[in-house]
Amino acid sequence: DKNSESIEIKKIDLSTFKSAEDLNDAVNGDILKTELSRLGMKCGGKPLDRAKRLFLTKDTPLDKLPKKVFAKSKKISSESKDTANNKILGERRVDLAREEVIVTALLDQLRPTLDATIRRAERRHAQTTKERDQELEEELYGSYLAEIERKKAKDGNGSEESDEEEEDTPIYNPKGVPLGWDGKPIPYWLFKLHGLNHFYLCEICGNESYRGRRNFEKHFAEAKHAYGMKCLGIPNTKHFHGVTKIEDAQELWRKLQTSLSKENFDGAKDEEYEDSHGNVLSRTSYEDLARQGLL
Repeated sequence: DKNSESIEIKKIDLSTFKSAEDLNDAVNGDILKTELSRLGMKCGGKPLDRAKRLFLTKDTPLDKLPKKVFAKSKKISSESKDTANNKILGERRVDLAREEVIVTALLDQLRPTLDATIRRAERRHAQTTKERDQELEEELYGSYLAEIERKKAKDGNGSEESDEEEEDTPIYNPKGVPLGWDGKPIPYWLFKLHGLNHFYLCEICGNESYRGRRNFEKHFAEAKHAYGMKCLGIPNTKHFHGVTKIEDAQELWRKLQTSLSKENFDGAKDEEYEDSHGNVLSRTSYEDLARQGLL
């Protein structure tokens, strides 16, 4: 039994044994194994090897024995490591959740201030410098500016009438410069830059005049010029770009027709035949000789 074995182990007195062989003969191997494991020593091998290890402790204390007789410390299993890591991660998650709750609560308290700041920033992006300065003055002086504006409103009837008179006055434009998007004449340097002081006449479009080189170049691809070319029986191709007179267009079209007719393939002249002797003849010559029976 285990109880009897433990009692026998306690009664082992190494001083009564002269050698490890005597210890091996007197004590059971399992008892030696149990005693060695209790002392933290290696308990494997044959019973004689166990007796030799245990016999070393007769005259030598445990701290002076060589390390090779002691059992190695057990390594921590991967499962225990995973359990420890999971425990640490769980504690960290709890801490993070606690901090998130605190941050969320603070954010809820600051939400009205943050929303007001966002609206103010968006409004300032859409304001001009004058409107920003005016808003700043209203924040600083408040009611004082409101009273000043009321006084200005009472005295502003005369200024409104003067503004209406300014709108009714005719625009001063002695050089006939075209008007811009604001209803005022464009700058004269811009007028000269685009060549708007030059007019170009197109006879094909019914003597229509175009102001500026850009408008003149653009009108060749428009429907009015294409209709004029169609009435003349001429295709509106790139060959006629820049031609504005009817005679010039018709003369150029005749030249193009002659050059195109030369480039066209004529089967009677250009098609070649070969007789039995290897002579190369045109189609007309070959047919004439064939009719005469000379081939």
